[in-house]
Amino acid sequence: MNESIPTEWSPLPSFEAGGGLEDQSLALYFQSWLPDLPERVLEDVWRSMPEIARALPHSSERGAPSAIDRKLRAFIRNIADPTRSPEDRARMHRALGRSAYLHGVGPVLLQRAYQAGARFAWRRLGEAVRRSGATADQLYRLTEAVFASTEELCGHALRSYTELTDDGTAALRRNRRRLLQVILAEPGTLGPSVLSRAASAARWTVPRSIACVVLDRPWETGERLPPALEPDVLSDLRQPEPRLILPEPDRPGRIDRLRRGLEGIRFAIGTRVGVTEAAQSLRTAEHALALLRQGAFPGADHVRCDDHLSTLLLLNDEHLTRRLIERRMAALEQLDPEPRRRLLETLLAWLSTGSQAQAAVRLHLHPQTVRYRMRRLDELFGDQLHDPAWRFEMELAIRAHRLLPRPARSLRRTDHLHEDSGRHGT
Repeated sequence: MNESIPTEWSPLPSFEAGGGLEDQSLALYFQSWLPDLPERVLEDVWRSMPEIARALPHSSERGAPSAIDRKLRAFIRNIADPTRSPEDRARMHRALGRSAYLHGVGPVLLQRAYQAGARFAWRRLGEAVRRSGATADQLYRLTEAVFASTEELCGHALRSYTELTDDGTAALRRNRRRLLQVILAEPGTLGPSVLSRAASAARWTVPRSIACVVLDRPWETGERLPPALEPDVLSDLRQPEPRLILPEPDRPGRIDRLRRGLEGIRFAIGTRVGVTEAAQSLRTAEHALALLRQGAFPGADHVRCDDHLSTLLLLNDEHLTRRLIERRMAALEQLDPEPRRRLLETLLAWLSTGSQAQAAVRLHLHPQTVRYRMRRLDELFGDQLHDPAWRFEMELAIRAHRLLPRPARSLRRTDHLHEDSGRHGT
């Protein structure tokens, strides 16, 4: 601790104990001689209270004090800035109280953090003051100032916390639900200022991009989102398929934290869009969740649309997709399932690679086996194998056939049913 303390000090300025550490002459003195005091005290708190370090978003996931990022350091320095007015400092501590509430830090833990900060601040200040040659009376008054300031600033944070837990909580939740509905409104249905007013009332900063998230099951009564998701994730849990608005989905670690927070729940994340296109992101999420339920993504507990755009495009209209499969695969209907599967596997490898030799390598088959199957395909499809348009549609059809949860019923079989119905007069 001593390495950052100067060996020679100027005398401690005179100050009134009642003014606390907000006394500007005293604050400027310590800012000059202990410029890194706010960050060092903050690191002491992180180290001694890992539960605080884990809960607040700017700390290291492992609680390592060296990982406190520049934003939080700047925030703490602004709080300690002696040039700021008492109103500014009170406002910033109220913001800390709101942040504690949104991150699931209870009032007792919040108060303990302030008390710990006061103790660590006093340890560092006390040694500095002794080196400055301060009198016992000055040392006593400084002690009183440290703890008086802590009590006052902690009071600001706790009052802000209490406002949220009382009537403010219900109002904030209502405003956030309303904001979510505003965001999900179809483009052009609301005036340009509605979003900014709704975001302000909900205390939500409009991000550059968002993604809509749809959950697979209704939310239980009284069940809340995990605290790590609450600060900037908007939610409407009353829907049969609860919805979330995830800001900045491409931020590093964002999806991993969402997955951990929703462990045990299947969900789909819509495409990343601007806030005004949220309704489109919601539609893609709902479509992806339906496919997830049908088994289009085997073994997955969630699906992110931006990672499966070709699949979603291919299966966007199931009727047209099945029609394409039926038309292009009609020549294979006479075959038994296993020979049909082998021929389709070979045809897809050939269409993808462009050569029989490469298809054999991909399928781990003897080239002669692939040549035999290609001769059989030539018997079934003839010159169509060399038609670029047919080849493109056939590759789409095979890939869609693999993705669809149930095999498409062929037109030929459908027509056969109609013929039977006609014969029986039904």
